Amino acid sequence: MRHTARLTMVYLLVPVLLLLCMPLPGSSRDAQGNDVALGFGLESCQTFLQVWSNGLDLPYCHWLPGYLTAVNKLTKNTVDIRGTTDIDGMLGSSEQYFLKHPLYAFSRAMESLVADLYPKRMTHMPQKHE
Repeated sequence: MRHTARLTMVYLLVPVLLLLCMPLPGSSRDAQGNDVALGFGLESCQTFLQVWSNGLDLPYCHWLPGYLTAVNKLTKNTVDIRGTTDIDGMLGSSEQYFLKHPLYAFSRAMESLVADLYPKRMTHMPQKHE
């Protein structure tokens, strides 16, 4: 009987210990809060506002879907962080952030946008009506 109890404990304890040791998605920052943005995410909000006003924001409009795809993949219970908002709507709603924080990186502004979009995100795929 003792042998069975030990085996049962091992079968229960080992998976729990393995789960505790698994890396979990979370903040990808170091202990000081630093991270690395890539591509147009490095550009300042001020730079974005300048190119946006001149209609030259296409590279940012191409960078943003990749960023949002990563957010979708890494955020629990999220199918589409955008909800029903399109790219133009997202950039337009971020304009005040850009103006208030002109020296912040574009990626930081998009982090703020994601926080705003989170409550309105899509958590499951819409039903297809045939």
